[in-house]
Amino acid sequence: MMSISEIRKMTKQSLKGNWGLAIGGMVLAYVILGAVSMINFIPFLGTIGYYIFAGPFMIGVTWFFLAITRQEKPDIGYLFSGFKTFGRNLLAAVLVFIFTFLWSLLFLIPGIIKSFSYSQTFMILRDDPNISPLDAITESRHRMNGHKGRLFGLILSYIWVFFIPAIVMMVLAIIAAATTAMFEYGYDASYSYDYYASSTDMSPVFLLIFILGYFLMLAIMFGLAIWIYPQVLVSCAVFYDDLYASTGTFSDDMDTTDYTTTIPEDDVSFGAIPPVNPTPPEEPEAPHFENKTWGADSMVNPEPPEAEPEQPDDTISEAVRPSQPADSEEATEQKNENEPK
Repeated sequence: MMSISEIRKMTKQSLKGNWGLAIGGMVLAYVILGAVSMINFIPFLGTIGYYIFAGPFMIGVTWFFLAITRQEKPDIGYLFSGFKTFGRNLLAAVLVFIFTFLWSLLFLIPGIIKSFSYSQTFMILRDDPNISPLDAITESRHRMNGHKGRLFGLILSYIWVFFIPAIVMMVLAIIAAATTAMFEYGYDASYSYDYYASSTDMSPVFLLIFILGYFLMLAIMFGLAIWIYPQVLVSCAVFYDDLYASTGTFSDDMDTTDYTTTIPEDDVSFGAIPPVNPTPPEEPEAPHFENKTWGADSMVNPEPPEAEPEQPDDTISEAVRPSQPADSEEATEQKNENEPK
């Protein structure tokens, strides 16, 4: 499972070459939502109409940035992909809103925690077209079990920079309010009111500085939003893919004790979840070779050839033959005849 720093690196790689598409899609999405929010001025019906549009539309925006993360190069029209399954996506958005709202009634913190539990619902709907909205919410809760703090830390690692201009705006507001109160209502026992009345009123100057600083900080925050918010959306999509690869899919009736999150060293597959007691592979049978002779050697020991029957030999063996040849015997007989009698 990737750490927060690894997810941030993966986010930068996903946005490389896609910055224009991501920023354009984000700006267009908020312009459309801002235009549609105008119907909120219509009592009751306007609010209902806005949420009917905003639910599937925000699901389409989520799918848009998930497609960017997976290098699918979506077009701007993919922002409206949530309307293809309008009823299913609308029901999912309504259920997520109702469940989060009900948890928020207990206190604000439980509502925030549950919003992280339901954060994977919309992306699950994209990857599993056959899942129901309620099952997608349940699936999101299973996957986020034990990972809500990691997602919170990931988002916080991006949005903390917004605190700097916000703190500057608060300081400027305090200074402007303090100086205005001092020159308009200030009075001290050691000085008369005429002293304050005769002194130069600097409250308009501080008020002008506050207004200029306020709009400057707003411009900075707007620039940070254009740069940071696409990274937040893409990083959440990277977090979703990493979470799915690491935890898999667990349903309510699945016994998760049969799985372990420990990946063996010889398993090179990303996010594999092997069984605890895998069945050992069967040993292959020993190869069988036929009795064939290759060259002078045989693959197996051949059977010894049958002994040939001995044939009777009428001649005298070499062991008992005379050492002298037949010619030498004739020469000896001639020599004996020539000797004198």
